[in-house]
Amino acid sequence: MENDITPVPMPDYPPTPPVKKNRTNAYIIGSAVIAIAAIVTAGVIVSNSRGSDEAAPTPTATVTVTETAAAPEAGAESAEQDAEFKTGEEARNGGANVKITKVTTSDTITLAGAQKKAGADAKYVTVKSVVTNEAKSSMDLTCSLPINNALIDDQGRQFDTIDDLYEVAGNPECNAQLQPGFKDEMLWVYRVPKDAKIASWEFSEYDLENEPTPTLIDLT
Repeated sequence: MENDITPVPMPDYPPTPPVKKNRTNAYIIGSAVIAIAAIVTAGVIVSNSRGSDEAAPTPTATVTVTETAAAPEAGAESAEQDAEFKTGEEARNGGANVKITKVTTSDTITLAGAQKKAGADAKYVTVKSVVTNEAKSSMDLTCSLPINNALIDDQGRQFDTIDDLYEVAGNPECNAQLQPGFKDEMLWVYRVPKDAKIASWEFSEYDLENEPTPTLIDLT
């Protein structure tokens, strides 16, 4: 006897879905795009940086040079100072009032009754003046130092008077006190180089405590 075996039918399983490769590919492509974009961006930044460096102007520095004038020499300062008065005008300094009436040059002067020569390379310059004492005490014009003075040439050189002015003919005697409110003639004599060109005369009242600014008189 033969047995017929009917096979048990197998259940139907749903087919296996195909593997979707497009998502993986999208990831790969996206990553590649991002990498390329990063490289391009970096290149642009470097390029711009180099361009900026090349385009940036080179900084320049401006240097200002200030020239300082040399300080004038002691004599030149007096020569360049503007004279306040001229010959024939009354000039005052402190209690001393001086008016220069005449300026002369000579090779000799009369000193203590005798002729004295200046020398081959020198000359005498005589400044004739009238001094008025407007101070509160007397002045000894020849043997004391009531009035500081100097003769100045066009180079700014300052010359002192000769010694013993009381021996100059026409000057007040030694210790002849000029009282306040009175005036007297006074000759200021200087020995200078023969080629000196006289420009001015300055004076100031003698003061032990202070140093007054001299008054300048133009002699040109």
